[in-house]
Amino acid sequence: MTDEYSTQLWNAFRGGEAQALATLFDTYYEAMYHYGLKLTGDEELVKDCIQNLFQKLWRRREGLRAVQVVKAYLFKALRRHLGDETKLLRRHRYLLPTYTDSFEVTYSHEEFLIAQQVDAEQSARLLAALNQLSKRQREALYLKFFDGFSYERIAEVMTLNTQSVRNLIFKALQTLRKVLALVLLCLLIS
Repeated sequence: MTDEYSTQLWNAFRGGEAQALATLFDTYYEAMYHYGLKLTGDEELVKDCIQNLFQKLWRRREGLRAVQVVKAYLFKALRRHLGDETKLLRRHRYLLPTYTDSFEVTYSHEEFLIAQQVDAEQSARLLAALNQLSKRQREALYLKFFDGFSYERIAEVMTLNTQSVRNLIFKALQTLRKVLALVLLCLLIS
């Protein structure tokens, strides 16, 4: 779905068209679900938060502002909602995965099948290298390379300025190059 069409749907939804919101839900649910899992790891919490978020959007539609990139807006709203829910549940002494430290890199089913075709050792090394990055670096890389967000949209979702996002991704890629170069060097020597 193009940004322009998403924006048209968003504006129609703000005007009271329930079908426009349903289309946005159907379009972005899966991407939001996978992003939410990267943040919490709790499938039920993510599903509930997405449902609650869309219900909240519907109730408050008249007061919502126009947005240029609906996907980025929804990701940011989900991120905040998950953070709020996790804090609330922790206050009630529920045992939940920690929101702030649980951004993990995992493969979807399709990515797993592709990874099986590629050398399994290379995939394991790459995953190990990715997990050496900070949580914020992994999240920024995920948004950039898996969801295709621009630096500006990543900054919006992560509540950072654009230059900080550029620095974060640059340092993450630099670290990956170093780690993977060392692994390659060790393989060549052995």
